[in-house]
Amino acid sequence: MQGWTEGYVGGIGYIHAFYRELSPALLSFALTLRGWRPPMDLSGPFACAEIGCGHGVSSAVLAGCHPDARFEAVDFNPGHIAGAQRLAAEAGLGNAAFLEESFANYAQGGAKDLDIVTLHGVWSWVSAENRAILVDLLKRRLKPGGLVFVSYNALPGTLAYMPLRRVLVEHCADRTGPLPERIEEAVAFASRLTALNAGWFAQADALPARLDSLKRKSPNYIAHEYLNRDWTAFYHADVARELAAAKLDFAGPAVPMEQMDELSLPPDALPLLAEARDPAYRETLRDLLTNRAFRRDLFVKGAERLTAAERRDRLRATRFALLVSPDDLPEVVLAPVGRVPLPQDLHGPLAEALAAGTPTLAELAALPALARHGEEAVLRALMILTSLALVAPALPEAGQAARALQADRFNAAILERNRRDDTLDTLASPVLGSGVALSRLEALFLLARRNGADPTATAWETLSADGLTLSRDGARLDGEEANVAELRARFDRFTRLRLPTLRRLGVA
Repeated sequence: MQGWTEGYVGGIGYIHAFYRELSPALLSFALTLRGWRPPMDLSGPFACAEIGCGHGVSSAVLAGCHPDARFEAVDFNPGHIAGAQRLAAEAGLGNAAFLEESFANYAQGGAKDLDIVTLHGVWSWVSAENRAILVDLLKRRLKPGGLVFVSYNALPGTLAYMPLRRVLVEHCADRTGPLPERIEEAVAFASRLTALNAGWFAQADALPARLDSLKRKSPNYIAHEYLNRDWTAFYHADVARELAAAKLDFAGPAVPMEQMDELSLPPDALPLLAEARDPAYRETLRDLLTNRAFRRDLFVKGAERLTAAERRDRLRATRFALLVSPDDLPEVVLAPVGRVPLPQDLHGPLAEALAAGTPTLAELAALPALARHGEEAVLRALMILTSLALVAPALPEAGQAARALQADRFNAAILERNRRDDTLDTLASPVLGSGVALSRLEALFLLARRNGADPTATAWETLSADGLTLSRDGARLDGEEANVAELRARFDRFTRLRLPTLRRLGVA
């Protein structure tokens, strides 16, 4: 396997995961906030490539939301691509191609035809030679004005965990047997080392929490995140300078909240940042001051700047959708500067308005309960809530009927999959142009509703066939009667609390 994997972990697949930050509507919102013209018309055709797509879940969900767009998803692991191609066939995704290709082979094909290229979980986990191939790919395939999303392990925050990674790598190499078992042994061994509280372990204050998190992760996740031969953390300036060879300029963070300096930095740090003339140096200083460990960056290839009026008009026309029940919005959020309260006289009326539909920023700012705060305050509240996955920018109303038809076909395939397993847990929302996560139990309830069946009976038939039972108050329930009663109670809560949100997002 080592021959074709080129040092990347083989023999164990990655997790099935959807990454909402790759959604075109979110990317467009983040670019517009920074004053850049997005390369895609969200209600029309565009072309997007996901390089290093794993199982291709993100591209599949996005293709299910955007029937007029074209998606290419590339991964060199044939097991990943075989499963992605099977899902595309089941869901009738004629606008998505899942390609088993190396970066080098993929770079040679096609014209300059891509509006968006996403590199999530790639840049830090491949060799310098492969990063050079990626730069060449962006030169060859990305259109002028095009957008690149790239995420990577960032310095200095990652420094604190590099010795832990080394322990995991060396301990797995020191043992024989199935890789999942070796990974479990390595995490347990690292916990024993941490308990000694000696040397480096005594200085790594955040290590116990990181290890607790790893214990809840699957071996598949740990293998691909920690065990690759090539594993590099970067200062932002180094990434920016490598991508400059593809004529790319840094456009800003993909996470809107990270564009808000007052939530990231103490006030007296801002004048020091302003002394840095080079944007890459300034961004690196920002990482040093926040101890950032992971970055999600946007780069543009000759994109145009919006005028102040264009930026304002685009933002005011953006629709927004609430992703949770209004009662689930927090009163305080955690930011690099500490705990930040969310004023309830602003966020309460905002949540109520969003629960009623998908209003634009202009419509929200005109509501009497919000108008007194001003449009800028409403926008900043939306930036925070969007970053926390509590709110999302919605697509334009134009084209929603066609999106709903394709999303419904895709979602039918996903729900049917949940009869057999729970590896796919994201539905396509024609309202968001993005994915909506749900539990397997919620998927079975929706499947039963689609088929006109009893939701509790359908759920129990599926779960019991898999040898699964429910728990209540930490105690496992025995017998059909107790489990069906619990399912009936959970379906009632689902109907009252969750279903209205799923309907609002067009997935139920």
